[in-house]
Amino acid sequence: MIDFSISNDEYQNDLAELIRPFESRTDENISLAVEYRNQEGVFKIQITSDKFDGFVKNYVFKIDTDGELERRRVEKRYLKIAIYRTLSFLLNVNLPYGCLTGIRPAKLYCEIENDKDRYSKSAHDVFLKDYSVSEGKVELIEKIVSVQKPIRNKSSRQYDVFVFIPFCPTRCAYCSFVSLPVDKQRKLVEPYVDCLIEELEQTKEIIEKKRIKVRAVYVGGGTPTSIGAQLLDKVLQHCHFGAPEFTVEAGRPDTINADIVEVMQKHGVTRVSVNPQTFNDKTLDIIGRRHKSADTYNAYMLVRNKFDVNMDLIACLPGETIDDFKRSVDIAVALDPANVTVHTLYMKKGSALKQCGYDNTDFDTASQMVDYAYKKLTSAGYEPYYMYRQKYTSGNLENVGYAKKGKACVYNVDIMEEDTSIIANGANGISKKWNKKKNLITRCANYKEPIEYIKHF
Repeated sequence: MIDFSISNDEYQNDLAELIRPFESRTDENISLAVEYRNQEGVFKIQITSDKFDGFVKNYVFKIDTDGELERRRVEKRYLKIAIYRTLSFLLNVNLPYGCLTGIRPAKLYCEIENDKDRYSKSAHDVFLKDYSVSEGKVELIEKIVSVQKPIRNKSSRQYDVFVFIPFCPTRCAYCSFVSLPVDKQRKLVEPYVDCLIEELEQTKEIIEKKRIKVRAVYVGGGTPTSIGAQLLDKVLQHCHFGAPEFTVEAGRPDTINADIVEVMQKHGVTRVSVNPQTFNDKTLDIIGRRHKSADTYNAYMLVRNKFDVNMDLIACLPGETIDDFKRSVDIAVALDPANVTVHTLYMKKGSALKQCGYDNTDFDTASQMVDYAYKKLTSAGYEPYYMYRQKYTSGNLENVGYAKKGKACVYNVDIMEEDTSIIANGANGISKKWNKKKNLITRCANYKEPIEYIKHF
């Protein structure tokens, strides 16, 4: 337990995200008190702790920047550096991502590399020496940045279109997304689809009027295929935007059948997800999935020669050993899909696992699992092409998408690196307008809950 206090609570929540993974790696109870002040561009930080008698650590940074937002950003960064270095020394603990707490490490790496006015060092040195990111994670980020380069968006006139279908066969134990069990909410499905189609037609009008070119269409959820072939057909009829990449996140293997496949083929879908999460049937029961490993295999056989296929796997699911996870990775590699995405279990606040107190903080187990996946997948010809991090993930690690050469998902890169405008359709959709000159994103959100989306459409 770390009893943390700070002289000004302006950055309290952000700094708490850095302290939390240290707490999971120690049984000690210590205090950490932080005082800081900014005087004419000299930022002074003093940190004290009862770990050692009379322990005091002082840091001095120079801040030469204009604007309130930029000042706060730089102050917060220096506070994280100081707190990380102090805790790392006091507890003899090194975190794989050092003082970084953000969702998008690869985006930050590129921003530093491209901003020579603000940064005198290379992004490599900033990550390694200033942010204390481990050599292995810096290498991973640099590989991802390299793989992304040929497919990154270079035009502000190219957009993506996202379509949200918030229904699932069941609610997984680790999930807190806005999604509804389709059998229990059947009366909402058709009204929701009608509203979604109307919004898609409005999107089409905007795209035609503004002469926008669409890079990628992504139909996600939820589980879009859970609404059945007939209603999915209605939705996909209105998703023809001329995009070279067209993904349907089929997800649940038990929702994929010959009729669904025929509908997706008819409308020019190029990429689908068939997500086993694990190939351990006992675990599938625990996490609330209705399918079995055999269903994943059967669904994959239906789609493998018709679309590029992604498979999701999750490290640190309840009851799974390292050998269980390795077996799942081995099976996925043997099936040879175009993409494999490896997630570390994310303990979302509203999920059943979080509410029942499941502990997913075992760093050693999580690290061994993701390290094995990396070695196995890269040796089989896959390249890491996008990544993101979340709060409360197993081992404070990352989610990484792997792709065969030339098979990276454009939409995944665009949404993570935030250099593409996205028009989002459906409940909980968040559209993003990218200003290339200022490198700024403006967001506009739909109603979050499906019933509110229908009511206010």
